[in-house]
Amino acid sequence: MPSRRRTGLTRLSRYLVGHGLRVALLSVVGVCSAAAPVTALLIVQDAINNGMQAHNRGRLGRDVVIYLVINALAWILQTTLVRGLARVGQDVVLGLREDLFDHLTTLSLKYFSQQKAGWIIARLTSDVDALSDVLSQGLTTLVVNTLTLLAGIVGLFILDWRLGLVALVILPPTFVLTRWFQVRSHAAFLRVRETISAMTAQIAESVSGMAVIQAYNRERAFLGEFDASNDANRHTNTHAQWLNSLFFPGIEFLGIVAMTAVLWVGGHMIASGSLAIGTLVSAVFMLNLVFQPLQELSDLYGQVQSAGAAMEKITTVLDTSPEITDRPGSHRAERIEGDLHIDRVTFAYGKEPVLHAIDIHVPAGGCLALVGESGGGKSTTAKLVGRFYDPDDGAIRVDGHDLRELELRSYRRQLGVVLQDPFLFAGTIGDNIRFAHPEATDEMVADVAQAVGVDRIARRFDAGLAHTVREGGAGLSAGERQLISIARALLADPRILILDEATSNIDRPTEILIERALDRLLSGRTSIIIAHRLATVRRADEILVMEHGRISQRGRFDELLETDGPFRRLAKELKGSEAQLQGGVSDADLQSEPVTGSRASNSARVASSEPE
Repeated sequence: MPSRRRTGLTRLSRYLVGHGLRVALLSVVGVCSAAAPVTALLIVQDAINNGMQAHNRGRLGRDVVIYLVINALAWILQTTLVRGLARVGQDVVLGLREDLFDHLTTLSLKYFSQQKAGWIIARLTSDVDALSDVLSQGLTTLVVNTLTLLAGIVGLFILDWRLGLVALVILPPTFVLTRWFQVRSHAAFLRVRETISAMTAQIAESVSGMAVIQAYNRERAFLGEFDASNDANRHTNTHAQWLNSLFFPGIEFLGIVAMTAVLWVGGHMIASGSLAIGTLVSAVFMLNLVFQPLQELSDLYGQVQSAGAAMEKITTVLDTSPEITDRPGSHRAERIEGDLHIDRVTFAYGKEPVLHAIDIHVPAGGCLALVGESGGGKSTTAKLVGRFYDPDDGAIRVDGHDLRELELRSYRRQLGVVLQDPFLFAGTIGDNIRFAHPEATDEMVADVAQAVGVDRIARRFDAGLAHTVREGGAGLSAGERQLISIARALLADPRILILDEATSNIDRPTEILIERALDRLLSGRTSIIIAHRLATVRRADEILVMEHGRISQRGRFDELLETDGPFRRLAKELKGSEAQLQGGVSDADLQSEPVTGSRASNSARVASSEPE
């Protein structure tokens, strides 16, 4: 798309599409508004030369009436222009903000892991606000004063071409000064945006980690880092204002020089009889129409430079290409059965692969558990199934279709994810359950809440499911947040479900509730469970032990426990940690305990590509 190759403020022109007629009408209004004061000064010239000096009261009275009418029309035109330009500017800001946020939602998880949250927030807030200031207020100043400046120059030549040339002699130094300011202020304001971004990122990080900061008495250290960022921001702003302090008085001084030159030359011309007094008076006022807009444009220039620097930052986001996109010719994923095949997949975040040609097949409705030490590749495998990343080699197939051949949105509508630390949004408990299925009725939400035990949570509050949840689920325990996230996944009715450490760090009573909820959630769905809890992985049809991106062992729970291997060693390591929460458990207990939610009839067939 050509607009994607544009940089700076010129890129905003794409948001004027559809506003052509309004912009054309405002252009006509702007030209008429700029011509009005010039016309009024020509009337002043006639009133002095042909009315006052000629003692023609009739002509003087007519010129006064015309002067008043012209200024009244100018007021109406300028009011119309200001309101129209402000509306166009806000429409542009609205379109830009929507495009920026929409583009962010298409970027891969890798982008968000590489960028600080505060840096991204600065693009959507302070940078867009800088553009908003220019487009809502500065755009009016820019258009009105630019047209007035041009009209004033034309008016000077209409009054007397000799005075026009005198005034124009001062313009080249003005343009040289403006160019000097443009080069230096652009770099200065770009540094201002960078320091603001760094400070915003640090604030966001500090707020998110405030509990840890206070727990380790790191308040003063973080205050010192913030002071450093704040001081850097002060230095960059001070330098930018220093440039302004040189530029704006310089423009004003040049205007004074031009005024002095016109008065001096005009005085000699009047003395020689080649210029009328009314023409000189009108020329002095006309000169104000040249340099007053020039001063206001100079004041605006710093704001425009700041907005241009902000737009460059925004452009870096808009020009970041999504890594996960729909391929040309990709087709919509209708209701899938859930037959999942991870076909000899190799994947690396950087240079070193974290998965090595793993090959896994889970039939529709089957349940697969992935266990192993951290860094083995379990979560990476789940992210590939969710198509948050694409494999470097091999393919992820669902019902025989490569995920890269399926429309991404239609596939993810049939995908459910329950994370170790579920995120709840600001709203009610019911809103969070309804998150993945916004069209669900209150009755559907209530049924799901009862099915997984969220109704027990709701009964603690007077408002029940309408109880307001603060951002992140503050005020709810980890287990309560997890139950709500399970209810959210159940209401979404996914065909493929990923449970990533969904029962970690939860006490035994809460775990019992979550285990019962998982039985309901897993029923009839293709599931991938990543867990360290033995009680959670027991329900799987097949368990894979992953080590260093390879499958080192596979089988059913009882089979793996009876065989000397990595799973048995892992189970013994986990036994001690679970005993602290559950009151103790032995290998005999593990082997004799019934397998809850077993899916022997839907046993998953898993083929591993083990290292030779």
